[in-house]
Amino acid sequence: MADKDTRQTTLSGVFIPQMPPVRTSDGHIIEYDRQRIIDQIVEETRLVETFYGYESATEETATDIARMVEHRIRSLGLKALSGPLIREIVNMTLLENGMVQYRNVCTRVGTPVFDAHLIDVGRGFEARDNANLQENAETSHKKKADKISKEQYLLQLPPHLADHHLSGDIHIHDLEYFGTRPFCQDWDLRYFLYYGLMPDGNGTKASVAGPAKRAEVAVLHAVKALGSAQTNFAGGQGYYNFLTFLAPYFESMPYEEIRQLMQMFVYEMTQMMVARGGQLVFSSVQLSPGVPALWKDKPCVFKGKVWNGIQAPLRCYGEFEREVRLLFKALIDVMLEGDNWGKPFSFPKPEISIEPDFMTEDGEFNRANPDLPTYQDLYLLTFELASKFGTPYYDNQMPEYRGAGKGISCYQCCAYQFSAIADQDSDFENKLKFKDAKHFSMGSWQVVSLNCPRAAYEAEGDDERLFSELRALMDVCVEVFKIKRRWLEIIRANGRMPFAMQRPKDPLTGERGPVAVDLDGLVYTIGVVGVNEMVQHHTGSQLHESREAFILAVRAMTEMELYARELSKRNAMTIALARTPAETTGQRFAVADLLTKEYREQAKKVVKGNIEQGLGMLGTTRDLPIYYTNGTHVAPGASIPLAKRMEIEHVFFPIVDGGNIFHIWLGEQRPDPRGLMEMAMKLCRTTQIGYFAFTRDLTVSLRQFREYGPDKKELSGWVAEDTRIKA
Repeated sequence: MADKDTRQTTLSGVFIPQMPPVRTSDGHIIEYDRQRIIDQIVEETRLVETFYGYESATEETATDIARMVEHRIRSLGLKALSGPLIREIVNMTLLENGMVQYRNVCTRVGTPVFDAHLIDVGRGFEARDNANLQENAETSHKKKADKISKEQYLLQLPPHLADHHLSGDIHIHDLEYFGTRPFCQDWDLRYFLYYGLMPDGNGTKASVAGPAKRAEVAVLHAVKALGSAQTNFAGGQGYYNFLTFLAPYFESMPYEEIRQLMQMFVYEMTQMMVARGGQLVFSSVQLSPGVPALWKDKPCVFKGKVWNGIQAPLRCYGEFEREVRLLFKALIDVMLEGDNWGKPFSFPKPEISIEPDFMTEDGEFNRANPDLPTYQDLYLLTFELASKFGTPYYDNQMPEYRGAGKGISCYQCCAYQFSAIADQDSDFENKLKFKDAKHFSMGSWQVVSLNCPRAAYEAEGDDERLFSELRALMDVCVEVFKIKRRWLEIIRANGRMPFAMQRPKDPLTGERGPVAVDLDGLVYTIGVVGVNEMVQHHTGSQLHESREAFILAVRAMTEMELYARELSKRNAMTIALARTPAETTGQRFAVADLLTKEYREQAKKVVKGNIEQGLGMLGTTRDLPIYYTNGTHVAPGASIPLAKRMEIEHVFFPIVDGGNIFHIWLGEQRPDPRGLMEMAMKLCRTTQIGYFAFTRDLTVSLRQFREYGPDKKELSGWVAEDTRIKA
């Protein structure tokens, strides 16, 4: 195939090489445009006025500099350009022309001075990328570090992989932490109840606490362990089977005291501003209304002992049914009350486990303890919370594919699912019994998402080519995963993940215990984005509009699931498919496709959001009001009944084994909790939806310190701007 002509002709007939494309610092590949250099010089040199009181560059001066820069680039004969390289040439040109002050504000200190200034005042780089970050100086510091780290890792990656990310073929999540830490982790609380707490992982920088002997200390250790863990991970931290493991500390304790300690736990988790960028720890706790059957006959682990009849008298978790029920009630009661302003608690996310064990009441226990709430009472309480605040997430373990009773399984972080199954883990029984301190360790190494609509654009209507394009993108993900694993081995060897890699002193033998996190057991997650737009381009219909589109989506996801299994075996890593829980990724892919000439026309026909406004803003900002639909979801704006949406989306849950979610939007309505519960339990029994949530819109007055209600005076009269909270 002949090379494309890379020259253009001037009016005088002189051939001039075209300028190569530019890899931008914010993650895209775009065409070279001299005007961007001019605009940047004019805008950034305004800081000379702010910092030094000098005049900034005029349009004429900036144009002269840009022409000199362009001439130098051509003379170098470069085949590729990057934003940082252009900036270096601009700075050299400014120095050569004696414009030292301009150079000082245009140069890089890891990031351009102008960009750093915007970050300091809450604007600029990813200012709206994470709703959990606070408006404080620590967030500014994090954003600067993020920007530098992302550029570093893109430079360290092989160029073809970096280009796949930059061009929008794939998205490497939490790129700023790619070279230093795994993604997320679900913890076995028994580890800390047995060994105590070593917050720094090695005992050299922080005080080391022995195993908790009292309930309040156990609760505080649970809080601080998650706070410490987030320093070693990029994503969320959680506990599975939280209440069962904690219950022995609360034996025979009055409900008022239990409630007080659960209130302490919730407030600690929502007032501990220690996570990345001074934010709250993104935390979750799996909650069951009673002791699961799998754990009833297993020895308890608390107060630094395994109560197995050897280290201590035999005590099993089944003895603490009362405590688990009251802990469940107390935690939900606290969340129902809200904080001092009546606002909902953001964390920890209560992951309500809907299990076969609790669909039938324990009649004998209930008759013997008539003062205790039943399973139905406790579940109903969670739906009161869902109706009021939309806080709970529901982990439906009823479908056969979830393997209830055959292993352990949980959802955490945003919507990632982790599991450990008896027939796939030779140590499963030992972990259940905490034998030799063996314990469960579940989490994810890394998430990389695919731009599914782009695969459809490339396929040009050919089914097999579509599947081939998707498999090719998965191959790219595996290349990224291998590099992640290699880099993290270096980090581990240099002792840079001390909390995750800790091996504390055994309280009985004095020997070093097993490592806290089994890194080899973490999964690699491939996220899917825009399946709806993929089939829309390929078939002409969205998921909900035709049977053909729906069948193609199922076929494509099944092909990907089968290929993920093949890749797992071939590369000795566990690969899971997931719905990507990062809405900004859907936006980034849509923007990338509009920026790319060969995909622009196709993308314009299927992207969601305000495409007209987005096209008008194209070239001025990347923060366009457009997006691709997340995961395998039906488009949010699709005008179909909830039952139809459920009928379509539930089919994908067994396929997307790494995590998925079904949203039920309540708007500002507050429906009857019993009605919600009836609907939800029917959903659990009759569909394959494994994880769902009721989402409410709330408006809180920052002046009157309370939630706005329709019986109050007009909203515009007393509510501050930007105070709408989506639960």
